[in-house]
This record gives sequence, structure tokens and C-alpha cells, in this order.
Amino acid sequence: MMIKNKNLLKSKRAQHEMVGFILIVVIVVIIGLILLVFYINQKPVRSLSSNVNNFLQASMLYTTSCYSGIEPLSLKELIKSCYRSEICSGENSKSACDVLNSTFSELIHEAWIVSPEKAENAYFLDAIYEEKDEDEVTLVNQTILSLQEGNCTGSRVGGEHFFQQDPGNIFVTMELCYT
Repeated sequence: MMIKNKNLLKSKRAQHEMVGFILIVVIVVIIGLILLVFYINQKPVRSLSSNVNNFLQASMLYTTSCYSGIEPLSLKELIKSCYRSEICSGENSKSACDVLNSTFSELIHEAWIVSPEKAENAYFLDAIYEEKDEDEVTLVNQTILSLQEGNCTGSRVGGEHFFQQDPGNIFVTMELCYT
């Protein structure tokens, strides 16, 4: 009887050790899955690009087909007109936002060939009006223009250009994705 009890105790101890081992394995697998999900969901690294910065800065000086009175607007002024929901004067009388959308798209396509077969496989461009109070709390964050093409795979490079539009600022940001 005594030998049977000892064997029973050893058997129960072995069962407890197996359950403990299985729990440890399950916890490690769950933690591994959580880390894998975070790794997969993280955005590719973005670095600054002088090419993108130069493109944005130069494009702000580009003369558009939108007129305010008798003067053609620069792209920078066209962004401001779009923010104010203005209409271009002249023959077309299109909205400033429509002209902005087509003009910026044309400029990007002239500067970069974006396609899955090329090094640049996608781009994202946003023009956003942002207004903050003296404590740097955002009061207004309004998207003026958002353009994108392609599916980003690989690393990102980008740039930003901003200018004042009282009482806030307009930020134009662009990212290119490279394979």
C-alpha cells in the first residue's frame, strides 16, 4: 500500500510538472504572437530626402493655370485659395481645389515615375492646414489635399514644406516608397 501511494504521489507530481511546462510554452507562444503582430503592423522607416524637399520647395513657385484677377497663381497661392474654397477666374472658372489636384498630380508624374516595376513604387502627398494655440494644442487640423498612388512596400523617404496662412500654417508633406 505504501509503495502504491509513493507511485501515486510521483505520478501526480509529474502531472503537475507537465501542466506547468505546457503553461509556460503557451505563455511564450502568446507573447511571441503579440510581438509578431507589432512587428508586422509597424510602418516602414521614413528618412528625410533632399530630393523630396527640393521638389516641394520648387513646386511652390510653379505658376498654375488658376488666375486671381489677371495674375496667375503660384502653387503655394493655389493651396491657400483651395483652403479658402475659392474659384479660379478666367475661362475655366474651376474650383481652386480641382486645379490644385490636377496640377500637383502632373508635377509629381513629371518628377517621378511611380510604378510597381520601378524603384519608386508609391507616393503620398498631403497638404494640411493646422492651427494651434499658445500652449501648442491643436485647434484646427484640416486636410486641404491628399494624393496617393501605388502600394508602399519597402522604405520611405520624405520631406515637408510649410508656410503661414494666418492664423495657422499649411504643411505640405510628401513620402516616396522605394523597394
